[in-house]
Amino acid sequence: METRELKDRILVMADKVYDSLILIEKGFMENKLEILAEALKEEHLVNEMEKILTKNIIELSKTVKTDKEKKDLAITEQVVETLERMGDEATGLIERIEIKVVEHLLFSDLGVSEFNETFDVMESSVVMMRDFLRNGRSELKDKIIDNGFHVKDLVERYRKEHFERLVQGICTPMAANMYFDMLDFTGNIARHASNIVKLF
Repeated sequence: METRELKDRILVMADKVYDSLILIEKGFMENKLEILAEALKEEHLVNEMEKILTKNIIELSKTVKTDKEKKDLAITEQVVETLERMGDEATGLIERIEIKVVEHLLFSDLGVSEFNETFDVMESSVVMMRDFLRNGRSELKDKIIDNGFHVKDLVERYRKEHFERLVQGICTPMAANMYFDMLDFTGNIARHASNIVKLF
């Protein structure tokens, strides 16, 4: 496999991560397990692509000669691994939303609004990361990292606010646990997007 083809496949992998997130958002808002199942299928494709690309990178590493080529391949492998981790976080998010749907757990309107805000900001990180990988726009690097910190701040703030609602009896402990996990998985996805651009 040529380096150009390897990059193209990584872009497809990044697109699959994004496609999964779009379906997760839709499944959450519509409370539909079938949409979440579609999101999970996209994530399974991410896992399969990670295995194939890792094998391709190992094979390609046997043919490269310069230090720069070796360094580029090492970075490429880290990008692939991190995209796979993003897929893992997406799976965790899917599983928590599935529990919410099956158990008929209710989030307050404020809780839904706060989660959607956090998710949307995270999604911006993923969109910019895909653009960065596709076009190498260096000006996006700082924006993605800053956006990641913004997501982190939102997660911390909304975890605290939701804990206060739990103490007040506005939500149940089980619903709160799902909500906390959903925030954390969302924050982790944004963090991984930042980690990818930091590699370059």
